[in-house]
Amino acid sequence: MKVLITGHAGYVGSVATAVLAEAGHEVTGLDTGYFAPCHTEGMEPVDPPRVIAKDVRHVTVQDLAGFDAVLHLAALSNDPMGDLAPELTAAINRDATIALARAAKEAGVARFIFASSCSIYGAGNPDLLLDEAAPVNPLTPYAASKVDSEQGLLALADDTFAPTFMRNATCYGLSPRVRTDLVLNNLVCSALSTGEVKLLSSGLAWRPLLHVRDLARAAAAILAANPSTVRGEAFNIGQNDENHFVRDIATIVAEAVPGSRVTFAEGNTIDPRSYRVDFTKFARAFPDFRFVYTAASGAKELVAAMAGRTSAADLTGQRYVRLARLKHLMEKGALAADLTWKGERETAPLTAARDRVPVAGPSITEREVELVAEAARTAWFANHAKYNLRFEAMVAEQTGRKHAISLAHCTSAIHLALAGLDIGPGDEVIVPECTWVATASPVVQVGATPVFVDIDPVSWCMSPASLAAAITPRTKAAIVVDLYGGMPDWARLEAIAHDSGIVLIEDAAEAIGSRYRGRPAGSFGRASVFSFHGSKTVTTGEGGMLVTDDDALAERVNILRDQGRHPTSRALITEEVGFKYRMSAMQAAMGIAQMERLDELIALKRDIFAFYAEDLSGVPGLTLNAEPSQVFNSYWMVTAVLDPSLGLLKQQVAAELGADGIDTRPFFYPLSWQPAFRDQPSAEGAPARNPTAYAISSTGINLPSGYNVTRDVAARVSRSLKSILARHARRAA
Repeated sequence: MKVLITGHAGYVGSVATAVLAEAGHEVTGLDTGYFAPCHTEGMEPVDPPRVIAKDVRHVTVQDLAGFDAVLHLAALSNDPMGDLAPELTAAINRDATIALARAAKEAGVARFIFASSCSIYGAGNPDLLLDEAAPVNPLTPYAASKVDSEQGLLALADDTFAPTFMRNATCYGLSPRVRTDLVLNNLVCSALSTGEVKLLSSGLAWRPLLHVRDLARAAAAILAANPSTVRGEAFNIGQNDENHFVRDIATIVAEAVPGSRVTFAEGNTIDPRSYRVDFTKFARAFPDFRFVYTAASGAKELVAAMAGRTSAADLTGQRYVRLARLKHLMEKGALAADLTWKGERETAPLTAARDRVPVAGPSITEREVELVAEAARTAWFANHAKYNLRFEAMVAEQTGRKHAISLAHCTSAIHLALAGLDIGPGDEVIVPECTWVATASPVVQVGATPVFVDIDPVSWCMSPASLAAAITPRTKAAIVVDLYGGMPDWARLEAIAHDSGIVLIEDAAEAIGSRYRGRPAGSFGRASVFSFHGSKTVTTGEGGMLVTDDDALAERVNILRDQGRHPTSRALITEEVGFKYRMSAMQAAMGIAQMERLDELIALKRDIFAFYAEDLSGVPGLTLNAEPSQVFNSYWMVTAVLDPSLGLLKQQVAAELGADGIDTRPFFYPLSWQPAFRDQPSAEGAPARNPTAYAISSTGINLPSGYNVTRDVAARVSRSLKSILARHARRAA
């Protein structure tokens, strides 16, 4: 059967197009395109192969020639839209409907299925199930337009023209162009965006519910029926068991959204639109038809499709709310006052108005808040060091070190490690190319010379071979970075250092909780340093720690960190020029609470990596952080490296992810490339000498890895990344 669906690019039409095509019908769409760009996140509407881009008010007999049936869905749909302009509601929903039916009849179209509504019953008797013979009581311009349309269409019925009236229950459910302004969908939106299933009324009004796909299936069943059995007939479409109080719908939604709860707006009132509907007539006329969905299953379907993919702003904005969409088009001047297009129609899919996904972020509980507040009240005078000492003891225990010294930041820890080891002018310190500049800046600050070496292609940490090749008689130390939570081949590095007589300093800024052959990060080298920046696995807001087994180094660092004053000195006497590098008590208090949760925090980080690993497994040319057999990776920052053959640079990928509301960080730039270090001797010829670092850096990008990254957020990021790669592949083909 050749079927014309009016409003094919709407909420119901996007589903009906697919359902009728599946049933074997040759479907053509007709739509003015108000809502065509309103694609549901993660779903691509499949429109009919033939589309008539036309306002339903302007359809001609010629447009309708050759069709066997019309499924008429186009309308200003639902009460808020009807209230926007009652006269337009009448013109579009009533006058255009009757004119369309007349034109269809003249063109020889035999079947005309009209999408009416159970809202025509308005304030029905709550003690009765209202069947098709019940008096109608429309309370809104939208409902009135449906009553008037049914009457006008019925007058056209004869042996050549069979109009049928589908009095649909209130729709809900997933569609390629979903709406969040329908009761169940709206409550799901509220639960997902706020955690509250918020009712603006008392919730004591009755609503029958109908899944949008079941509506489309019912339309297909009517199309398949003998015209004589449906000519001039009205059918309530729905299920008797799916009559619900609105507050019961809210409960169903709350059960579908974990952690949500039903709330009532202050000053809520009783909604006069209340009707319980009898659907027996349709059941008797179509005994083989079975409704698939219930409110409970439909709510779960919506939650599964939309959780984590859309922000509160998006759920209540023009993409999903039809009135908001029309107002937007009018405000920008795209639509005239009569809702006709003034210029070119919008066709590009709307971009998501969603919450941005930050690249990093802490996990803060009431325990952190409690301890920081306690320190703010008590950590003074004789108690000034109480929290610092406790925090230091916890980090010392974690790393197995004798000494832990809390500091202002990790940069100060590296600075004091170098100064405490008397590294200065004339000395060389080897550092890996790919790390944050703070690994190398203190080398310059103490007057030594940084020597940049290549990284391992798997661990992305310092290459043992590159370390060995870079050692000269001037080499005093090497700073080895546990990059992004990964760890290098420490056994080989330690052997090289031992044989050459150089000192190793472990920059474990990003690796608390990681392990190499069972040894924790922070236990390698003469000294190790940690960062507690706000982005790190454990945070104190800002802060650092130096750990060591070297008594002399610990004593020296303790003096230097406090303006050159010996820790036991009570007098304001400084023995040498030092630095102001102490950590505050409030920072230490937060660190205590974070260290109490270390196992939990590491588990969360590993879960985040596992989400990405599952979603991005098998993507050609994409490599994530490695975890060799001898390493336990804490995965501070999930990182994706693209194969150079893909021809994509990190800046391109970051820009496209950013356009999709996803923040990223670039893989560390080679230090020898950084403007701050270009004048260093080892910067000359570095790209050729350190090819792995330059290659990986150019195509590597840090994905969102903060504790806000849930399973759904990781899925959103992964979908966006895969979409970028697919688009690029198509362009390159």
